[in-house]
Amino acid sequence: MFRKLIWIGSVFGTLAAGVACTREASTPVLTPPRTAAVALVAEEAGLARAEAAVANEPPKFYATLVARARELALGLEAPQARRGLPPELRNLNYDQYRSIRYVPERSLWRGAPGLFEAQFFHLGLFYQDPIAVQVLATPDAMDSRPFEFKPELFAYGQIKAPRPDSQLGFAGFRLHAPLNKDAYRDEVIVFQGASYLRALAKGQAYGLSARGLAIDTGEPTPEEFPRFSEFFLVRPGERDRFVWVLALLESRRASGAYAFRIEPGTTTVVDVQLRVFLREPVAILGIAPMSSMYLFGEESPARLSDFRPEVHDSDSLSLHASNGERIHRPLRNPDRTTLCSYRLESPRGFGLLQRDRRFDSYQDLEARYQDRPSAFVEPIGDWGPGSVRLLEIATRVETDDNIAVAWVPDAVPADGLSLRYRLHFGADLPGQVPGGRVVATRMHREKDGMRFLVDFTTDRELDLGSLALLTNVTGGKVIEQHIESNSHVGGYRASFAVESASGATDVELRAFLRAGADAITETWSYLWQPKQ
Repeated sequence: MFRKLIWIGSVFGTLAAGVACTREASTPVLTPPRTAAVALVAEEAGLARAEAAVANEPPKFYATLVARARELALGLEAPQARRGLPPELRNLNYDQYRSIRYVPERSLWRGAPGLFEAQFFHLGLFYQDPIAVQVLATPDAMDSRPFEFKPELFAYGQIKAPRPDSQLGFAGFRLHAPLNKDAYRDEVIVFQGASYLRALAKGQAYGLSARGLAIDTGEPTPEEFPRFSEFFLVRPGERDRFVWVLALLESRRASGAYAFRIEPGTTTVVDVQLRVFLREPVAILGIAPMSSMYLFGEESPARLSDFRPEVHDSDSLSLHASNGERIHRPLRNPDRTTLCSYRLESPRGFGLLQRDRRFDSYQDLEARYQDRPSAFVEPIGDWGPGSVRLLEIATRVETDDNIAVAWVPDAVPADGLSLRYRLHFGADLPGQVPGGRVVATRMHREKDGMRFLVDFTTDRELDLGSLALLTNVTGGKVIEQHIESNSHVGGYRASFAVESASGATDVELRAFLRAGADAITETWSYLWQPKQ
């Protein structure tokens, strides 16, 4: 939990020496033809998104929250005052803060019929800004009651409890529900710090984070971190397998209203509806942002003299374009910070994946990197023109979240931005169309350049002679390429040596396998920076 807030204050301050690359995913240099299976799955996904928009209408109070967000943007409502913490909480060390525990018996909805309960986080250390919490009795309720801070809600461990009349507020909260066992309410999702949320699916451990909104991520100017200042928890029904959370978002240049419908399971699904208003122009408005950590992987095993073969919360970026193309971009920990923009108009989906699920790849008994969730954004409705931006920050420690991704619209309407999406957390996420997937990327330096070894799985066995490897290089050229069968992954290995052009600092690569007229794999995409 603490890695995320150390990251907030340090890693994403500015991008003074970044290198930008641009990819046009909607009109790619190399476009595999759409197969009938791809077209069918895309059509079915569109129907599912339309049904989701109708079935998951937010609670009635959401309209009131939208009105408040608009008034904030117009200056008609004053932002919440950000109270300072008393020194005894502001100056806590890590162990002191960790010793403060919420008393489970005082959980919201404890003992009530239904699957869910809520527990809250104390202010202190990195968590300086209080949130207000309100409770709505039903989805139709228009009046709420405050859930107020009281010292008796917590066990204080190594520190002295605050005075009974302290009006501190909370740092965040988590929701519990049966996830791994029917008789036990596991931690399912956490809202804590700025606009951050993290969720778990069955059998998983916390890893990457999602956010409500990102402003100017990766720009030369300091990033602005909007925060959820007020939450409205909607009491679920006795038989409901989902719970609603509403939130008011505030920052210097933006305000917004959010509705989260959270349904835990083998894949935990969070349906998000947002309405964002700008009171001042912003350079970059990041929608459905996510952040993660990538230290090293198969391309540089045991880097930094580490005993572990790989260390990462996520290993790849997945992009689903409206033309049916699926792009797989392995993540990197570059020697110099890099910003890439992938044109993705009316996206069908994007996300950060942890595709490698083998313990042998990580050998870390405590961190359980093989159990970290993937997160995939499935837009509901037409998002229009925009791009997915990927920021990769150079780091040498695994406590930094050095990966950030978000969809950036080309323009924000004058009356605010209104969007919906479905956020999937899990191991095997939906939306993977039939066909081959990238499962590993390895590199080997050769005299004249770099050799790339890309392993693809396929859903059918094909004669090696019927396959073709299509590659495209910008900023260099392919010297040699070939395909080999790889029974260890149930597919094929594409091998190609690349030489960079004279003076090139960025070499952009793409490759996929084709059988006849059909692409049988997703498109592998990579940025090689030979001068590092």
